[in-house]
Amino acid sequence: MIPIFNGENYELWSIKMKTLFKSQDLWDLVDQDFADPDEKGKLKENQKKDPKALFLIQQALHDFVFS
Repeated sequence: MIPIFNGENYELWSIKMKTLFKSQDLWDLVDQDFADPDEKGKLKENQKKDPKALFLIQQALHDFVFS
């Protein structure tokens, strides 16, 4: 279940999102620097993960927070 941020209790929501990202093997996108284009393998991996992370973030925001 994706936790929904409604503008309150950010700390609790962020802990839940961190756990969600770790469970989906996406936390490295948040915790690491941008992949250098010279690191083609890492860059390609991040390009596959980016839309997944973006989807989770968008789904985790209430409409009035998202807009």
